[in-house]
Amino acid sequence: MKPFSRLTLGIVAALTFSNTLLFTAAQAAEPQEDRAREMARSAAVEAAKSGGKNDTVVLEEPARSYFEWGAIVRPDGEILSVRPGTVAADMGVEAGDHLTHINGTSVERESLQSILQKFDDLEHGRTFNITIERDDKSMTLESIVRATVVPGWRLEVDSTFEETAHAIQNASACGRVSIFLQPPVTRDYYPAFINTINGEDTRIKNPVIKLGVGEHIIGLHEKIGDPRATRSPSLRTEKLLRLVVEPNKKYHLAAHFIADKRYDRVNAGYWEPIVWKVTEHSCDPND
Repeated sequence: MKPFSRLTLGIVAALTFSNTLLFTAAQAAEPQEDRAREMARSAAVEAAKSGGKNDTVVLEEPARSYFEWGAIVRPDGEILSVRPGTVAADMGVEAGDHLTHINGTSVERESLQSILQKFDDLEHGRTFNITIERDDKSMTLESIVRATVVPGWRLEVDSTFEETAHAIQNASACGRVSIFLQPPVTRDYYPAFINTINGEDTRIKNPVIKLGVGEHIIGLHEKIGDPRATRSPSLRTEKLLRLVVEPNKKYHLAAHFIADKRYDRVNAGYWEPIVWKVTEHSCDPND
């Protein structure tokens, strides 16, 4: 993969919608990730509606990488500064050096843009060398390209989302069940879809359902993406979750992949339906 780079500036991957969300997997705690996902999905839905789209919206960016050499270069090739801990510093490049060649190709009469492009063309893991002049002496320095990979991402949102009410007749209070948020796969929690509620077929696209308070039996099908959970489609069986809905609560549902039982496919012992998160959310049964 060719690096997408600048020599001196690091790049932070970002998803930008109607507002800007900046977060990385290493920096964000799970509540922040959940909030970021919810904001991103909501922003995508609003963007789709404002553009007159009524179906599924797909936003994506391919994986890319960048190589930060670590030296600031003037158009004439003079090295103005070198940042500690970078490839340039490890090579022994110093401020005041004059860059003359990259991989044997002269850059003395090249524009700064052309010099940057030559670094852009270097591939991760490959050996490269530069030639510099220092104190009227020429020397060749060698190192390995260390590119930073920015993973690709894909966000698919159903812009037709509307809340659905079920088993709410004559209810004095209500709560919700939801499969809207992406559960944390770091805990082996994966998406699921609601198949039945209290034995009634409820196969709908909308991921949030309003329910009257009290006990409900939720039938779920798993959508586990772990490659260890290989199974025939015929083995994707419904599992029941007994849930007591309290007023003004939202219950986020998921499929828990049980890695130790990944071979128990006949009885679907490799997963169980769970409530992975409960949040406060006002609910009016008359709305």
